[in-house]
Amino acid sequence: MRSKVVSIDVAARIVRNGDVVIMMGGMEFTPMALLREIVRADIKELNTVGVVGGAMNLDFLVGAGVTSTVETCDLNFQPFARVGPNYLRFQKAGRVKMKDNT
Repeated sequence: MRSKVVSIDVAARIVRNGDVVIMMGGMEFTPMALLREIVRADIKELNTVGVVGGAMNLDFLVGAGVTSTVETCDLNFQPFARVGPNYLRFQKAGRVKMKDNT
């Protein structure tokens, strides 16, 4: 069977404009190296979904301006902040749409 393991830059190139990106919530499950590569690839209009909440992962993509929709039950930086700072800023400015999946 052929190996499906690829480098981070190859994995990031799989993601296209407008794709749905689903991640597990929590600070300890944040694939920051992959997320930085997605931002570097200049991907736009992602629909991001946080399963069991979101944290730095979703907030980073919002702050980088690559996501247009966030679907999650919660987006926080517990115990550091009640709400992700980028998300809060973009939400107040009307730059990102939130879908609640509680």
